[in-house]
Amino acid sequence: MLVGARAWPDPQFCRAPLDLAELSEHMRKSEEAKRFRALHAEMAAIINQVAWDGDRYARAFDDEGKPIGVKSETPHRIALNTQTWAVIGGAAPAERARRAMEQAHEKLNSKFGLALLWPAYTEGDERVRGTTTYPPGAKENGGIFCHANTWAIVAAAKLGMAERAVQYYLQITLFMRRDVDVMKVEPYVYWGNVTAPEHKQYGYARNAWLSGTASWTYVAGTQWILGIRPTHAGLMIAPAIPEKWKGFKATRL
Repeated sequence: MLVGARAWPDPQFCRAPLDLAELSEHMRKSEEAKRFRALHAEMAAIINQVAWDGDRYARAFDDEGKPIGVKSETPHRIALNTQTWAVIGGAAPAERARRAMEQAHEKLNSKFGLALLWPAYTEGDERVRGTTTYPPGAKENGGIFCHANTWAIVAAAKLGMAERAVQYYLQITLFMRRDVDVMKVEPYVYWGNVTAPEHKQYGYARNAWLSGTASWTYVAGTQWILGIRPTHAGLMIAPAIPEKWKGFKATRL
């Protein structure tokens, strides 16, 4: 959907060598673990050198090498996935990670979830092409995708932003909502995407049943909010729950 090179897959790549390093260490292959961690460090350094825009990460670069999804743009000044995956992939240093997620919340969040980008395109753009073919606030042109919101839950929890993680979780949990008549989607399944505030039918959901959201929300809720995560050595218990919670109990079957 974007011309040129995307910056989003780069922090996704960062997650892979970290996982492989952990596996290598578990298998007592220390040299392999060092190699994977070096790959992670190399890619993270490149991301922070070329994609950091002061308080957010660029989404992509066009064919001329100009960044997309940065403050100097007119539409598309910020994108969601590069902020969340910079955290999930361990590419962002702590201060940058928090600043990027704060900007994502400020610019992209609404009662229906976080939009993919903001501001939306109002006309076609050859630099970006496919994304700009949708109406403003719909689908890839600034729409709200449940699948992408699950990564925001994980990123917020990783940063210890428990209140924010639960907020994002509840915003895409349909049975918690009372505006199904606006969304016009079954109240027992996740929807693929919903129109953002920039769309004239704000809140209209589409593509129910056609989403990987269910599995990702389960992971986000159980492994990152409740913090019960499988590791190579056993279970890690590291919850990120709001202060107002009295706690919770979990039974391992």
